Amino acid sequence: MSWENSVRRVVPYTPGEQPKEAGIIKLNTNENPYPPAPGVQKILDDFQISDMRLYPDPEASMLIQAIAENYQVKPEQVFVGVGSDDVISMAFLTFFNSAKPILFPDVTYSFYDVWADVYHIPYQRIKLTDDFRINPEDYKIPNGGIIFPNPNAPTGVLESLELIEEILQANSDSVVMIDEAYIDFGGISCLPLLEKYENLLIIQTYSKSRSMAGMRIGFAIGNPKLIKYLNDVKFSINSYTMNRVTLLCGAETLKDSAYFENCTGKII
Repeated sequence: MSWENSVRRVVPYTPGEQPKEAGIIKLNTNENPYPPAPGVQKILDDFQISDMRLYPDPEASMLIQAIAENYQVKPEQVFVGVGSDDVISMAFLTFFNSAKPILFPDVTYSFYDVWADVYHIPYQRIKLTDDFRINPEDYKIPNGGIIFPNPNAPTGVLESLELIEEILQANSDSVVMIDEAYIDFGGISCLPLLEKYENLLIIQTYSKSRSMAGMRIGFAIGNPKLIKYLNDVKFSINSYTMNRVTLLCGAETLKDSAYFENCTGKII
């Protein structure tokens, strides 16, 4: 019998091409045209290269503390990963273990079905309405979990907190993940809903609004029990996922809110 019979076969996600020519603004992957906050350059200038011989902090304490302070939550409510893709992948592995299908829109981020296939998670694509909106009634069916971006991508449609809360109320037995990769460019984050719904996991990224796609920083915010489960899985696989330079730069950029607001404002 061929060894290929045991290979896990999936249709891979196709990342956007990275042009070799300088000065190109890539709209297909929405790379930010502005550089990171000036403090990031200072971190890189001052970094001692000899420190690279040391493993990074496995708990990413500095970065988690900075994120917690910035978003006014407790450190035990924050999980970090190597880009939001890593965070979502870890969340799929941790929370989507039911025999019931997970639910996500039929027009959405094209990575969700790839993760589901990799981890052998059953899934169901839910059609958007004719005006590309989510109908909350479609998510009131038995399921093993729910995920969708808000604003959705690639449609750019933003759903209200009231709609998201309706979905949360109808799915208290499932983890509901809201992928807020683009929330800084318009709309209100679901963060205010965390106090009411322990099954809500909010995922954000530094790649878009923080101009740090090349450093790969993503994070999730949820109740401490959700975060503990995520960390249990993460530490069982690889404790050292975030390098030392990235931890420093990720914490530093959150200190410059004026620069952040200026850049996102220009893009908006």
